[in-house]
Amino acid sequence: MQPQNEHTDPPEQGGTEIREHLANERTLLSWVRTGVSLISLGLVVERAGALARAAQLQVGTTGATELFGIALALLGALTLILGTVQFLRNRRSISARDFEPSVAIYLVIVAGSLTFAGAFVLYVLFA
Repeated sequence: MQPQNEHTDPPEQGGTEIREHLANERTLLSWVRTGVSLISLGLVVERAGALARAAQLQVGTTGATELFGIALALLGALTLILGTVQFLRNRRSISARDFEPSVAIYLVIVAGSLTFAGAFVLYVLFA
């Protein structure tokens, strides 16, 4: 007599839902990685500007690098918030089985990142 397998494969619908939840978690981790990277880049840009000003003995002035650094850090924080909101929304939708992907949130972050990158490149080229 063969022993019964206690770990049977989940039904197809349950297995699909599990995969969707795991993909949603991986997406959240990508949002977190992107947000932390933007915050880190913002800190590096801000500190680089402060070091450049200190080397030129311009104490007390606010340079554009500080503004770009703060803007990048804020964009990173916004990315973390939007990623978490998106994760929770998708989680509810997956559980309710009425998931429809949204592209708008990605466009906000990508457009914001490209705008800051382009503005910073123009600043570096012409300053």
